[in-house]
Amino acid sequence: MASNIVAYLAISLDGYIADDDGVVTFLHDFGTEEYKFHDFIAGIGAAVMGATTYEQVLGFGWPYGDMPVLVLTHRDFDTPDGANVTFTSESTGTAIATFAEDMDKRVWIIGGGKVVTAALRAGIVDTLELYTMPVALGSGVPLFDGPYEGSLRLIESHAYSNGVVRLEYEV
Repeated sequence: MASNIVAYLAISLDGYIADDDGVVTFLHDFGTEEYKFHDFIAGIGAAVMGATTYEQVLGFGWPYGDMPVLVLTHRDFDTPDGANVTFTSESTGTAIATFAEDMDKRVWIIGGGKVVTAALRAGIVDTLELYTMPVALGSGVPLFDGPYEGSLRLIESHAYSNGVVRLEYEV
C-alpha cells in the first residue's frame, strides 16, 4: 500500500521555516498541546528531510527513535545509535516515492524548503499542512525555494487562541 505523503511544517507569517541561521527559536513562544502534535505523530510511519534539517535535528538529540527516516543528501553523515536512517542522493521525487511505497502509515516531509518544493513539483505530496505563527521574521529560510505552480485546495483551517493558524491543503 502506498502511503499518504504530508509536508507538515511551522512557518512565520511571512513564509519562513527558520531564521537566517537556520534556527527555529521563533516557535518557542507558540508551543501548546492544542495543536495535537502527538496525534499527528501517532499516524506517521516514516519521515523525510534534507541534510540541513538532519544536521539541525542531530543538534537537538535524535527524537525519532527507530522510525524509518530518509535523508536527501550528497554528503556523508553518521547515524545516531538506534536510528533507522537511510541516506540517498537520488532525485527528491524518486527517492521519496520509492521510500514511501511500502509504508502502511503516512510519510512526513519535515523539511527543509528545498525538499518541500522539490516534492511538490514532483507531484508526490498529498497534503500540505502549515502552522502559521503570528510573527514576521523578515528573512530566513523560506518555505518555498522557488515557484510552485501546482494547485492547492484549502480543505481545513483553524485559528488557535494564541494567534497560530493551521492551514491544511490538498495538493
